[in-house]
Amino acid sequence: MEYDRQELLDRAGEAYDHAESTIRSMDSVFQNVTGVDYDPSITLARFDMILQGVLLSVALTDGYFDPLEQDFIKMFAMHGDLLECIRADSEGEVDLTWDLIADLPEEVAAGLVRLLPRILDEQCESFVYPLAAVDFTYSQYGNVTTTPGDFLKSIEADMVKIAGILALVDSELTDAEMCTAIAMIYELEGKHWRSLLSGNALGSGEARLNP
Repeated sequence: MEYDRQELLDRAGEAYDHAESTIRSMDSVFQNVTGVDYDPSITLARFDMILQGVLLSVALTDGYFDPLEQDFIKMFAMHGDLLECIRADSEGEVDLTWDLIADLPEEVAAGLVRLLPRILDEQCESFVYPLAAVDFTYSQYGNVTTTPGDFLKSIEADMVKIAGILALVDSELTDAEMCTAIAMIYELEGKHWRSLLSGNALGSGEARLNP
């Protein structure tokens, strides 16, 4: 089945804008309620890197990193860049570009995908802390009718939608690609957020907010 590429890109952009709007709103609430001196752009940068990690894992599911997939992922580096994060984390020893990743042997590329959760784990914990705090607080004490995890589910749904659209950019969407996307989203974001929603790990959280 043929898909209109521009329509796919527009749909992905809408899902990203929705997630970004949700994150900005939650950051604003967190900052206003806690008075913490916190730059919301940090949250958006971390979201971009997590999303890029998910999309990269989906793109490499079939063993081929198509140029269209590379261009698609680059769309979501407006605030943060996954490859810059990897470069900094390795102190410059791992200096990748999307083109270089496309040229990696399949087993090496698969190894990179397996390493992504560990590479991004600290970034993910810092990313979800202010958002989970708002999610928990609104659910427990606020006047808004929500249950713990509602905001998480909203952002996860946007990420899954974007990942699904990526899979359609160069081929039909497969079960393997969606399973990869969902597993990566849970690994990179959901596990930390759900742990914080338990109410046992929120604490002051100041260490988690530092870049």
